[in-house]
Amino acid sequence: MHVMHDDRGEAVAQTVLAVPVVLSIMWIALQVTVLMHAAHVASAAASGGASVASQYGGSLERGVDAAARMVHELGATAASSPIATRDANDVVVRVSIRLPRIAPFFPTVITRSAREVRERFITEKERSS
Repeated sequence: MHVMHDDRGEAVAQTVLAVPVVLSIMWIALQVTVLMHAAHVASAAASGGASVASQYGGSLERGVDAAARMVHELGATAASSPIATRDANDVVVRVSIRLPRIAPFFPTVITRSAREVRERFITEKERSS
């Protein structure tokens, strides 16, 4: 006895199951890409700001301005103004970038910091002693 199988509707069921999975994977991949780009922008801006602020005769304000300008030039949205701090030997600049929410469970803000050693002018007399 030969039994006939009715395959009608099988493609629809497979599509209904596969499309949400494929779209979810694409959204997550897009969110990871945006996250990585923002992390690179924040790192570059923090590094640039720390470099400017650590120069001999430089100031924290110049470092903050340089970091904010770089965030803007790279097309990112700052979550807050960059923050620069200075201690005896180092300058640290922290930059926070706001991320669009494409997929759930990802952060909406990413922060990166950069540390640079402060440049000092040392006279010949100070070097000799």
